[in-house]
Amino acid sequence: MNKDWKYYLGIILIGYSFLPFLVFAALPFIDVDIAKSGTFAVTFLATGELAFIGAAALLGKEFMLVMKTRFMSFFKKKPSSKHISRTRHRIGVVLMIASLLPYYYVLLSEIFFLPPDHGILTWSLIISELLFITSMLTLGSQFWDRLTHLFDWPGPE
Repeated sequence: MNKDWKYYLGIILIGYSFLPFLVFAALPFIDVDIAKSGTFAVTFLATGELAFIGAAALLGKEFMLVMKTRFMSFFKKKPSSKHISRTRHRIGVVLMIASLLPYYYVLLSEIFFLPPDHGILTWSLIISELLFITSMLTLGSQFWDRLTHLFDWPGPE
């Protein structure tokens, strides 16, 4: 592929096509009217899609196929099957159990009619999700395999 103006413009357009998704994720935290932010989000996302289509046209089919195979190879990597230590396993289990605690906080606040503090509630649920992801990464691929095999049907189809 020739690295002329089409190549560089295509790379710039691909970079720009991811920008609207980042801005869209930050939009709820900006103090703007919902109608204005919705209009802005739809328009901005549409320009990102158009930029990606333009980049595909400028870079050509071969470049897009290479980009697709590299992106898909990221998800097809086989995780290593080395064993984790007992300490790492215990830390992962503690993190997993800790990720469940904010949900019990919500449940108990609803049962006992406690006034919910939405700031604390939101951040505790976000931290809970992050703890769960961290626990899965800490426990490793063998734990994930055991967890997925829990739902396999043992009999014939």
